[in-house]
Amino acid sequence: MEQLHQTGIRVVYKYLIDNGYRVLDVRMGLHENPQIFAMHDTTRTVIVVRTARYPNMGVLQPKTAADVLSAFAPQKVVCKFAGVGIANAAGENDAEMSEPLDDGNYFINFKGLQDFPTF
Repeated sequence: MEQLHQTGIRVVYKYLIDNGYRVLDVRMGLHENPQIFAMHDTTRTVIVVRTARYPNMGVLQPKTAADVLSAFAPQKVVCKFAGVGIANAAGENDAEMSEPLDDGNYFINFKGLQDFPTF
């Protein structure tokens, strides 16, 4: 699970760099929130990353969202969520696609950064 999570963080990191963000810090731990601290122009942004195996996408839990918002919103930091789905590209059926291999190829499902929902 830890390696899957770290792969999702790397996907989001690349997206941020490709979209003009300056990444200030990355925390790879599975239970650390947020995982990424970044700047876009003059806007400070934190990103919570969740990664899941095919056919699922990473999901932001309400408690995590509330904790991050209460810590960073008062500081005028923008809070974003990145849900990532990873599938084994060599899989021939749903069961095989749901088991990404450490040294294998992947299909990545990532639709960009999302605003934090209000619960």
